[in-house]
Amino acid sequence: MHDLAAEERTLWEAITGLDSYILLFLLLVVDYLVVMLVSRGRWEGINRSVPVSLTALLALHTSGARKGMVRLAFVVVGLSIIVGFSQLDVTDRRLVITDLALITVLLGLSAVAIVRRILSHTDVTVETIFGAIDVYIVLGLFFGALFIFVSMLDRRPPFLAQPGFHPSSDYVYLSFVTLTTLGFGDLTPHTTVARSVVVLEALIGQIFLVTLVARLVSVYNNEAQRARVVLPRRRRRGGDGGEAPGPAGESG
Repeated sequence: MHDLAAEERTLWEAITGLDSYILLFLLLVVDYLVVMLVSRGRWEGINRSVPVSLTALLALHTSGARKGMVRLAFVVVGLSIIVGFSQLDVTDRRLVITDLALITVLLGLSAVAIVRRILSHTDVTVETIFGAIDVYIVLGLFFGALFIFVSMLDRRPPFLAQPGFHPSSDYVYLSFVTLTTLGFGDLTPHTTVARSVVVLEALIGQIFLVTLVARLVSVYNNEAQRARVVLPRRRRRGGDGGEAPGPAGESG
């Protein structure tokens, strides 16, 4: 009974402790699906604020973020949820802009905290790899929220060159298409500000791959090299004493 409780506690600590980036990955997938599938209506603000707030708090917790950053995140989370619920009764463009600004801040804090944590890893583990994937997804959501924010600030001329109404999911879609350099061309930025932000995301996405992924590969290669050196040494040490002695009383 005691062993079972200890195992459950160890499993819980592994899931919710430091470097729990697999759990964070699952929450980010939920955030993405919610934003893409529920992008219109009076619940849109809550559907953005609540999942992103929970994800940001987990990202800071599992990354061991500094206390000042955590306090700032709690303040932003509180404001974001309040503004999100306020949009249920009042359809105000200023509330939407404020909500998007707060969500952008939360996602930015999350990305910084995760990058700082995984760069401090001396060994590349599965959680390290998922941490890098999490940052990539956070960047896509961050710029998606930033695109919507910029488009709401000034609607004339519109952010997108394609005419007509564009839900939030269109901007998130454009963000991930830009981040992954797919460039389908079905949605394109129209204004100078829009083009500048889109190009900024493309640059950051490429720099992220070149720097962070290169860092992980370098650490992984160093670990593999150390393993190749240490293993032969251990084998040689095992054979230094010659053959194992036979039973007592036996002679060569």
